[in-house]
Amino acid sequence: MNFATLLPELKPALDALATMWPVPLIKESSWAMPAILCLHVLSLTVLGGATLLPALRLMGVGMTSVSPSSIEKTVRPWLWGALIVLAITGLIMVAVNPMKVYRSPAFFVKTLALAPALMLSLGVIRSIASRDGVLTQQARILAAIAAAFWGATILIFATSFFAAPGTLHITIAGWLIVMAFGANRTRIVLGAITAVIIVWMFLSTMLLHNALDDYDLVMEIDRYTARLTALIVGFFLIWEFTRTRPAETAPIANRLIGILAILAWITVAAAGRWIGLGGSGG
Repeated sequence: MNFATLLPELKPALDALATMWPVPLIKESSWAMPAILCLHVLSLTVLGGATLLPALRLMGVGMTSVSPSSIEKTVRPWLWGALIVLAITGLIMVAVNPMKVYRSPAFFVKTLALAPALMLSLGVIRSIASRDGVLTQQARILAAIAAAFWGATILIFATSFFAAPGTLHITIAGWLIVMAFGANRTRIVLGAITAVIIVWMFLSTMLLHNALDDYDLVMEIDRYTARLTALIVGFFLIWEFTRTRPAETAPIANRLIGILAILAWITVAAAGRWIGLGGSGG
């Protein structure tokens, strides 16, 4: 699924966009596009920090000695600044190579994932943080809409042939959250399961089957193992951040919203990575 299949009437406008000033100058320059790309990546890094800190605070980890409202106010200018620079540099990159993103399933996923990510960061988390952890009914509804939208995005991401491997980044992000902030017992259990999965993958795709001889079978093993791993990591995420823990100050709903916000932005970044790495198929 991509914009080319959904909105074929956009093609003439995108063709015209590629000829507008200053796009030809940027294409001819040897340094303009690398500089724009670096600025785009740096802004994404700033955005990551600006969204991670308040999300972690909602989860009850990180800078717990600082109030949620103080953290949100501190990172807000950085968040808006990063979003503005990302929008400008992103539009320039689209204008320089419009057909690539037009036909890219990964770009389509990235665009969709921006909706729940922005809902959570600019709407839900800001609302909760400004009230020092109180979740209003309006914020709860917006969070539910964002969760549903993100779930649909993940479904599209995982079933898009040229982009589906990017979902592994989201699974790894969830795994890292559990291993970084989970209880010791949870870490041990998840670590043991991960070791079993790694051994299984090595045996099944290196010893029992050869990718050169049984490519389709190996790919099926990879796909279903990745899906199973994602379900396992999702279970441990929900278990670890919904169970009652000693001295827990963050409500369950806030913890889950914090996790969802992190994973939503990881989805945006993961999809963006695959736009230029085989994610431009028709």
